Amino acid sequence: MKVLNKKAFRLPFIERSRFVTLMRLGLGFDKARGVYHVENYNEVEKVIDIISDIFEGEEISFLQTCISCGKDFACSDCMYNVPCETKNLPLQCICSSCLKNTETE
Repeated sequence: MKVLNKKAFRLPFIERSRFVTLMRLGLGFDKARGVYHVENYNEVEKVIDIISDIFEGEEISFLQTCISCGKDFACSDCMYNVPCETKNLPLQCICSSCLKNTETE
């Protein structure tokens, strides 16, 4: 599994048609730094499929951002990974540390 940061990640060189498709589906590209980022989440599942194909079928996951502390974390670190319906989508969630702190209060 390849875990990508939704704010900045690199892809190997891709042909122009794939690049254009990814841009239309909601990715942005910072030419100066040579990194992609997620701008629009509407078609993120299609983006994940294309990126997975680029990495020869490897499973792709994006880091989540904790809405409480702002820390980035992987879905695999979460105890609710199995039943979660939005796992691996670049959204906001609650990290395990903040969840534990909330449960103890």
